[in-house]
Amino acid sequence: MIRIFTSVVNRPNFVKIQSKLFKKFLKNEYQFHVIDDSIDNNISTLFKNICEEENIKYYRTPKNLDHSNPSTKVGNVIQWSFDEIIKKEYFSDIVFWLDSDMFLIDNFDIEDYMVDCVISGLPQVREHIKYMWNGLMFFNMPKLLDLDPHIKFNIDFIDGHHLDTGGETYQYFKKNNLQMKETNVEYPTHYDNIDLQKDTAGYNMEIHLDGKFLHYRAATNWHYSWKSLEDPLQKKEQTFNQIIKNFIGE
Repeated sequence: MIRIFTSVVNRPNFVKIQSKLFKKFLKNEYQFHVIDDSIDNNISTLFKNICEEENIKYYRTPKNLDHSNPSTKVGNVIQWSFDEIIKKEYFSDIVFWLDSDMFLIDNFDIEDYMVDCVISGLPQVREHIKYMWNGLMFFNMPKLLDLDPHIKFNIDFIDGHHLDTGGETYQYFKKNNLQMKETNVEYPTHYDNIDLQKDTAGYNMEIHLDGKFLHYRAATNWHYSWKSLEDPLQKKEQTFNQIIKNFIGE
């Protein structure tokens, strides 16, 4: 069984899109889990309703998680989910963690992909330091727990380098002499004859794992300072909708 996890703070419609694409393209038996870390109770209600409609397991994060900065917040949500849900309930499964704005756009067999490895993800490199980006992570739980169950996902500061969310995985890989299976990322300037640089205000979408996933990027709109009378994020939304509609088939 594949257990898919994502954490959410906004964009309830993205959960519905992810669910539709999993149903269409994922070749394994799976269960989708949503970790709700939003601060708006009205948005939480929307998430809960969508999860009920789509048969998705829904969880609300505890209020005492440290949200002192965005990277720490994300790391703490992943850590809580991993320690309190994944290790306790899904220790015999393959777990797939992805960003809330990451979308499967091609046929994919996760069991086949993970058959010979413990962990897979996109490496982040700071000189001699390599750690795992938090937006696309795969865990073969039986192998991971047998190797070392004490993996951490928060920020870190090593040899003068600030490592963002996932930085602590460097220590895990070093301690266990483990090499993760590396995914890849592309930054296309055009997609389906759409000029991404023009239509997304230079903040392009990404293509991950040999064309398997489309990453919207910055879906929380943290780059709000770019907004103007002609909001570039509106153009990006239109571009995304144009692309994803073809994959959903609606």
